[in-house]
Amino acid sequence: RVTMQPTTPLLSIRAATADDVPLIRQLIAELADYERLAHAAVATDDDLHAALFGAQPAAEVLIGEVDGQPAGFALFFHNFSTF
Repeated sequence: RVTMQPTTPLLSIRAATADDVPLIRQLIAELADYERLAHAAVATDDDLHAALFGAQPAAEVLIGEVDGQPAGFALFFHNFSTF
């Protein structure tokens, strides 16, 4: 008799790399489509590469994976204020 043990999905969060740019663009497009804003999501891979991995990155991205498969992303930028 074989007893199956429930398995818990492996969740991992990692910093995006330049190799993730096509994935990031895809995830942005999927979010824009969900929000009914696909017409406004016009960034290209080159735009994202420059903004995220260029000489002066404007933002950072984290990739969330479940069992090694992309499941989501967080794009964030730093802001500093003296107030």
